[in-house]
Amino acid sequence: MSIASRIQDAVMLWENGRTEGAFLLVLIAVAASSRRRYPDRKTIKDREAFERFLTEAMSARLHVEYRGDCHSVEHIFYKWLRCELVHEGGLPLDIEFMSPDDGLSLRAGGAPEYVLKVSRGWFHHLVRAVMTAPENREFFPANGS
Repeated sequence: MSIASRIQDAVMLWENGRTEGAFLLVLIAVAASSRRRYPDRKTIKDREAFERFLTEAMSARLHVEYRGDCHSVEHIFYKWLRCELVHEGGLPLDIEFMSPDDGLSLRAGGAPEYVLKVSRGWFHHLVRAVMTAPENREFFPANGS
C-alpha cells in the first residue's frame, strides 16, 4: 500500500458520499507526504511537518476565527480535522462541510450556530497537493511533478 492507495480510496469514498472517511484518508496522505518532505523527526514534529506541507501547497496564507481565536487553515486541518478524525473517530460538532465542491472557502459561523463551515473544495485541493508533491512523483508519474 502507498500514498497513491490512500488517494484512490479517498476519491472512491468521496464519489460515494462518504465525506468524513474521504477527508480522513486524504489527510493521512498529506501527513505521509509531509514526512517524505520533512523526514527528520528530531528537528520537526508531525504537526509542524503537516502544516508546512500544506502552507507550501497554497499561494496565500489563510486564517479563520474558530472557537474564539484566529487559526491558520493548516492548523485547523491538523488539529480539528485530522486529529479529531484519527483520535475521536469523527469531526467536532462545531465543524461541518458545505457545498459547493469547487472553490476553497471557510465560514466562521456566528450565533446561534457557532459552526465552522468548510467547503468541499478543500478535499480536491488536498488531493492535488499530494498528487503534485515532488516527493510523490513515483506514486503519480502522470502529474509531471
